Amino acid sequence: MDRSSDFTGTSGALYTCSLCGHRWVSRKDDGIPKSCPKCRSTVWMKEYLRCVCLRCGHKWGTARGRPKRCPRCHSVRWDIPDTEAHASGGTSLSRKEKDDVAGLYESGMGCTEISIETGIPFSDVYAALRAKFPGAIIRI
Repeated sequence: MDRSSDFTGTSGALYTCSLCGHRWVSRKDDGIPKSCPKCRSTVWMKEYLRCVCLRCGHKWGTARGRPKRCPRCHSVRWDIPDTEAHASGGTSLSRKEKDDVAGLYESGMGCTEISIETGIPFSDVYAALRAKFPGAIIRI
């Protein structure tokens, strides 16, 4: 619904708030308003992106395009869903793979060597060993 006809016959410019969508006519012919009269936002007549970090849950908005990172947790992967296994703190390894990793670790190998030998990603090897040996300092 176009409501621009509601503002015909006025002398000021028509503004639309990027945050709340409120539309108003400036009372000044020569000045730019400082903020939206409804929500007090200082951003209007720009595309406004509402963001939610999929890592920490922080919500924020920006008129500067897609943010590079979350302002709270600083993750650059703020808008990429985490896998269910990683979200729960586990790995995507099978029980046999976890046992194999633990066996190789107990034989003296470090995470990097195990990852190279088995082809399992380093992060999964490390997570499996952290789960198997809680509180221990894991050899990299």
